[in-house]
Amino acid sequence: MATLFSAQNALRELASDFRWAGLGNLLGDYGEFVAIEAYGLEKAPAGANGYDATMPDGRTVQIKANHAASQIGFRGEADLLLVLKVDTDGSWEEIYFGSFAAVKTVSRYSARDNKHMVAITKLKTIDPPGLP
Repeated sequence: MATLFSAQNALRELASDFRWAGLGNLLGDYGEFVAIEAYGLEKAPAGANGYDATMPDGRTVQIKANHAASQIGFRGEADLLLVLKVDTDGSWEEIYFGSFAAVKTVSRYSARDNKHMVAITKLKTIDPPGLP
């Protein structure tokens, strides 16, 4: 645990725009950080509803990071959805970057969790993959 908290403190110094709070949100914060840096996105202002970043052309992007789950959950609305798979060594790969609406149409709604859910396997089959 000490190693995890030490890593969080180091990440706060590296990228203070991110909260790096709580063990449950560490993967999400890392995914947002990586996506914003790698894709040239602009971090959304605090309190932005339904999106984490914006494209240079103004389109909104919801970012999801996944390590081992078979599905992702999402709420709200955005123009684009970017899903990254993060490995234990911190390396990552793009699973999906495309239309948020296209993902929403193939997802199922979970009333219990008040969010939409989509299997990673289904996400990988949505056309067209890649940046629209």
